[in-house]
Amino acid sequence: MYTMPTINTFCRFCVIAIFTVLSGVNLYADDRTVPTEYASWLDAVNAPYAWSLGFTGQSVVVGVVDDCVSMHPYFRSNIDTSLAYNTGVIFNDEKYREEYLSTLPVQSEHDASPVWDRALVDIPNYDKPVESNNDYHGICVTGCISAYDSESKTYGSAYGATIVPIRIDFACQTFGAKISDNVSVSDQAFHDALTYRNDVIDIKNNSYGSSVGYVGVSNDLTLSSIADAKANNTILMFSSGNERDSRVNFDGKVSSKKVLTAHPYTITVAATGRDMTADYTHFAPFSDYGSCVFITAPGVSIQTADREDYPAGNLFLYECTFHEESDYQGIVAGNTIVDFNGTSASCPVATGVVALALEAYRKTYPGQVCDVRFIKQLLARTSAKIDPEADKRAMVWTTNAAGLSFSPTYGFGQIDAKGLIDAILYPEETLGGKFDTVTPQTVATLNWETMEVTSNERLIYHSTMNVSDYSGDSISMLTPSAPENNMLAAAEEYQSGSAEYVTPDFLQRMNADSVLVYSQTQHITDETFLNSGIIKQDLEEVVVTLTVTSDVPEGFDAQYLEIILDHNGVESILAFAEKQSLPQYLDDLTWSFSSNAFWGEDPLGDWTLNVYDVKGNEHFTVSDIYSTFYMGELTSSVPEPSTWALMLLGAAGLLYVRKRNK
Repeated sequence: MYTMPTINTFCRFCVIAIFTVLSGVNLYADDRTVPTEYASWLDAVNAPYAWSLGFTGQSVVVGVVDDCVSMHPYFRSNIDTSLAYNTGVIFNDEKYREEYLSTLPVQSEHDASPVWDRALVDIPNYDKPVESNNDYHGICVTGCISAYDSESKTYGSAYGATIVPIRIDFACQTFGAKISDNVSVSDQAFHDALTYRNDVIDIKNNSYGSSVGYVGVSNDLTLSSIADAKANNTILMFSSGNERDSRVNFDGKVSSKKVLTAHPYTITVAATGRDMTADYTHFAPFSDYGSCVFITAPGVSIQTADREDYPAGNLFLYECTFHEESDYQGIVAGNTIVDFNGTSASCPVATGVVALALEAYRKTYPGQVCDVRFIKQLLARTSAKIDPEADKRAMVWTTNAAGLSFSPTYGFGQIDAKGLIDAILYPEETLGGKFDTVTPQTVATLNWETMEVTSNERLIYHSTMNVSDYSGDSISMLTPSAPENNMLAAAEEYQSGSAEYVTPDFLQRMNADSVLVYSQTQHITDETFLNSGIIKQDLEEVVVTLTVTSDVPEGFDAQYLEIILDHNGVESILAFAEKQSLPQYLDDLTWSFSSNAFWGEDPLGDWTLNVYDVKGNEHFTVSDIYSTFYMGELTSSVPEPSTWALMLLGAAGLLYVRKRNK
């Protein structure tokens, strides 16, 4: 339904027009023709709506933290070569470096070569150095953001954005040689990439991450680099991961088990693409899920830029599908297009949409700062809810007390350029009020009681039965009717609650379902905040940090931990148990799990934390538990243009009155 614009909307449009004229920028933000034919994934995120209003990301600088980017014809004019940067390459194998990589500009974290657009490798049995066969990923990623080619109808979601390549070599690369040791990326290199020129780079796309949970770059250096990005208002976008349905690396499919995606100051992007088709109404089968996922974006059949020369890239498992006109080996000139799959694709698609919103924001509110918190506030309220009937545990939608719907698979939904930009241009109509920023963030910490539970106590604590004394190694169970040592009959009676006694050994072998090993409820009141001197606001992220210590020498299998946080009846699964995952035995684990499920809620009320052992036969202690509540609210820091006019009119009238009274 069409409604007449309000006076405030009209004034805001005038401000945009004046800003555009004064800055010497074309109203359509680019001298390129606005595309009329484009891939369906662009429609899925409503990017053409932004283009039609003149927003293409032209005033936005996007850093692509990836491998080779190259001067591809589809985005050559977008690249700022003066800012392009190479973080350096570290190799595990010195012999491999000396014998096979003689032509590669090998660096350390203290030797940043300007070579950012390719890696030449001297491989045995080749006549000349060739480029790495995996050194293509950044080209595909960059194309998802800024490609523009009307002949092939290949476009990025923000084809006017400025691109800054930030080269970093990933551990998965082998540079075309069969070696036992892969390339390793130092923590210093990650730090350098995430902190590089945050004074000028607005958004950084990070289409990489660990494939295994509870490991990775969880050190102070990496955390400080995220803090640096936030302090400089650089928005960090991260892929959620591709391990959901993998048969190779399926230990890390819950993104909250990865430090970069679980951090409150990053935006985690999952992928849509039902059954690996261009149907963006359901999740892609490879897309990792979790309580830290914030949004989704199309991640299947994303037509984008590809390597032009030999050898072709696209050798990563299921990530790419070649077009018929492309040569698999890349020998034929013009091999420039590929269908790109993975959260490596969905992340830059979303990055481009955020760039569109950032451009709209700057033209609407000149001089104001749009940071990661403000963008997340808008994303939580404007992303499109898809697959509303999803009923599986890792997918189901929950509506919280603030009226926001959240799903571990979809986050707040598919990113929507129209919703984002309308919230910026017409906040009264879309958000119910004038908002252009967020309040200063307040942070509160709640300490939980440490409950040490031994093996036998755990069994008593989680069942209504008494544990009897027994002797010997035999398994025995006293039940009303089940024969002794008949495990099936005893199990049935145990499940029905009719068994009276059970030995600890038998129960641990029998009970393969969840065993609650920690449970506690705390009630938060206004006094909780008053007593600590913290200003209470609506919730943003909630982070739970805990330590799990093994009680046995062989350690515990961390994949069987399940952690659930409940606030006034709204549940968020912080860690899903991975029953089909490879074992991951740890002596101890200290981890922070973040959740977006409570976004916008009042923090007051009951909070319950439950920790389960899904395997049912682990021995560990849960301790050192605390919750961190990040809080903030949308607000306005700039009066409406019409309000400015009234203020000026009032000031003029006041001066007139004063002059008459003199």
